[in-house]
Amino acid sequence: MPRPAAHALAPAPASRLRRRPRSAAGATFALAATLACVRDQGEVELNWIVVDAAGRSIFPAGELKKIEGCNADADRFDDLCGFIGRTTPDGPRRRYSLHAQMRLCEPDCPQACSEDESCQIDTLQYGCAAARGFSIVAAREDEPYDFQVGVVAQFEDDKCVCELGPACALAPGPRTRKVEPGLLTDLQVYQFVLTGLDACVQPTPEQGRTVMDLVGCCDACS
Repeated sequence: MPRPAAHALAPAPASRLRRRPRSAAGATFALAATLACVRDQGEVELNWIVVDAAGRSIFPAGELKKIEGCNADADRFDDLCGFIGRTTPDGPRRRYSLHAQMRLCEPDCPQACSEDESCQIDTLQYGCAAARGFSIVAAREDEPYDFQVGVVAQFEDDKCVCELGPACALAPGPRTRKVEPGLLTDLQVYQFVLTGLDACVQPTPEQGRTVMDLVGCCDACS
């Protein structure tokens, strides 16, 4: 299994692949140096929004304050770092954060990318306060990647990480794109649905954190 790489990339730093020098002489030198460095690499960027089970936007731009009768405090969703929940029906509630994850997969692989290591090329994870991910990956001009996204929970007590199943979170299907050397591949905006959360009708926060139990969709960390 490829080792996830953490990226807290909101806002993303300026890309060295698109930086312009100040003089014509500098431009020639910089272009040659850049091509030498990135001939086998390209950039990938994605953005995401998160909604609750009722389709209410909660991150990064929450709309809860505009909803009549909604008793949630919209400020708690300034990020996705402050959750607490059970992974088993009788277990204790544990503190965790939510992260966007992106897998780079071989296209048309006969097995699910999450289940077959031979289908996986790389796995990237982004920070719980981020709403944008930016990564430099190996270029593939002739054969595209299948980019597969999901939501993962990372627990504070033992650092266990699990990808959430449909009972807790939904994500769009794969997007197939080529990555050309030195160029940006924009995967645009993904919408994640937290099916385990009703932001306006939910249990009282515990330890100052939003309660969202993960029973049945986080067995790897139970």
